[in-house]
Amino acid sequence: MSKAIKEHPDMRILKTATCKSVTGKSTLTYQIGCTPNNTIHIRIINNTNSGFWNSEFLAIADIQKALADGPKGQPLTSFLLQPLFQGRSSNSPGFMMAALTNERLLRVLKGKKRGHEFLDPEGFNASMDKLVASKAKSEGTAGSTVKKAPRKKAAIKKKATSRRKTATST
Repeated sequence: MSKAIKEHPDMRILKTATCKSVTGKSTLTYQIGCTPNNTIHIRIINNTNSGFWNSEFLAIADIQKALADGPKGQPLTSFLLQPLFQGRSSNSPGFMMAALTNERLLRVLKGKKRGHEFLDPEGFNASMDKLVASKAKSEGTAGSTVKKAPRKKAAIKKKATSRRKTATST
């Protein structure tokens, strides 16, 4: 397995999206990027709740391999991703499962909130191929022009400031 990448100067951001966490208690923001050799990676960059997470890029191929190495005939769970996040936040594997579900690489099994199954990756691969081909090299390298979603504290502070202005103007 390849090593997780926190900041990669040549990583091109192909997509930034949001989804609900597996529990539905928070909204996650994640990025999908590619290296110069077009290896697709994914990372979580924001969580609207207070839980911590790991923001390192992981190769989609490494994630798929870790999930495929799980027990045959059993639902896929975030536990299978723990080795990729070793020594990191315990929320990270579950958050990654939510992002993969949002990208339609996985599907939640009926009656199993945390049990998933693989979906055909053809649609995901086709959309990534299209993004790789259409994005100009100069657009969005990791850590440069990509804006992070506001953190919860910043949103609360902004709301409080807005309320104070409204209260003093009446």
